[in-house]
Amino acid sequence: MRHALLLVLSACSVAPSGADPDVGGVDASPSDTAAPEASVHLQLGIASDGTPEDDRLVVHEELAESYNHYLNAPNWVSYRTTGPDFGGVDRFAGEFYPDPMLPAEWFHPAHADLYGSGFDRGHMLRSEERTETSARNYATFVMSNVLPQEADLNRGPWFDFELYVQRRVQSGTKPMDAYQIAGPVWPAACAHHVPRAPGDGCRDVGHGTDPMQHIAVPEATFKIVVLVPRGTALLSAPAPEIVCVLMPNVAGILDERWWTYRSSVSIIEERTGYDFLTTLDPVASRASWHTTSD
Repeated sequence: MRHALLLVLSACSVAPSGADPDVGGVDASPSDTAAPEASVHLQLGIASDGTPEDDRLVVHEELAESYNHYLNAPNWVSYRTTGPDFGGVDRFAGEFYPDPMLPAEWFHPAHADLYGSGFDRGHMLRSEERTETSARNYATFVMSNVLPQEADLNRGPWFDFELYVQRRVQSGTKPMDAYQIAGPVWPAACAHHVPRAPGDGCRDVGHGTDPMQHIAVPEATFKIVVLVPRGTALLSAPAPEIVCVLMPNVAGILDERWWTYRSSVSIIEERTGYDFLTTLDPVASRASWHTTSD
C-alpha cells in the first residue's frame, strides 16, 4: 500500500538561515521518480495506513514525512540521527516557516497560526539533532515538522526522551545511530481521512472559521527509535534495539520521566493505524516489536 502515497522529493540542499530550505520539487508517484527509499531517512520503510488521500510523502534533506493536508500536520516524521549531526551552532532564533514543498493550492501553516493557542510548537525532529551547521538547524523549523504539544509534554517527558536518545548517540563507550519515527495519535473526531467540515468535533488551533485552515491537535504523540552501533548498516544489524514511547498530549506531566510512557511498536500501530518498520525482518525483530528496551 505504500506505493499509493503521493510523493514530493526535495531536489535542493538546505539553504542558509533566513532563506527557503527547499525550492521546486517533483510531484509524482514513486514509480515516476527515484525510489524514495533512497533517502537515508526512509530506511525504516514508508509507513502506510491504506488511506493515501491524506498521506503525502515529502522528502526533505533532513527528514522525510507523511503529510496530512486535511489536518495540516504530519502523520509521521522519519529521520536518522548520528553523532556528527550534533554540533556547536546556536539554535535558530527566528520563526517557524511554511513548508515550500507542499502544493500551492493547499493551506500552508505558518508560525502565527499557533499564536495564542496555548500549545508549544513541538518538533518531531529535534532541532538540537541538526546543529552541525546553521542551515541544517534552520531546516528543522519547517512547520510540517511541528505538532501542537502541551508545554508540559514538550518540555517534560518528550524532551527527557530526546535527551536519552542523544546520550545513546553520543555515548563514549557504545555510540549508536538512531533511526527514528515520530508523530501524532489523532483523536477519532480527526481521523476520518476526509476533508474537514465545520462542527466536525476535531480539536484544532488556528485563526478564522475554516477548519481546513486550522491545525489539528493530537491526543498523544509517539516516537519509535531503532538503535544500531554507529556506522552499522541498519538492514544488516544483527539485533537492532527498539525503544518506543507513547505520551499523552496533556498538561500536568512536566516532571514525568520518559520511561513512564514506554510502549511498543504494536501498540503504536494499533493507535495510529500505520504499519511501521516495514523494512526490518519481522522474525528477527518480533521480540523488540512487542517489548521495550532500556
